Amino acid sequence: MAEFPMVAVLIVMIALLVIQAALIVHTRNTLVDAAVQGAHHAALAGSTPQDGAQRAQQLVDERFGRGLEAEATAVQEDDGTIRVQVDATLPLVGLIGPAGALSVEGRAVDEEAW
Repeated sequence: MAEFPMVAVLIVMIALLVIQAALIVHTRNTLVDAAVQGAHHAALAGSTPQDGAQRAQQLVDERFGRGLEAEATAVQEDDGTIRVQVDATLPLVGLIGPAGALSVEGRAVDEEAW
């Protein structure tokens, strides 16, 4: 009789940890995709790095809304590579709770640098 509540609590905790890990991985992968898409947009002929940062910010806002508090920045390096970095605060307990920092980046070679 006493074993079931103890085992049930452990199983529920493990299930919640798996869901939280899946949420973190999904958020990270989505931010990486937005950064890469922004870098590719900035690498097109006639585009600037700021265009890529705006594109990445737009994608993040479309996918997560303003609740994620993400900020995209872009720079063009000396070798012609454009780097878009997305910094976000990631909730550590579901979608609420204390936040942790997450930073991802995407790179693309500028078409005009070729």
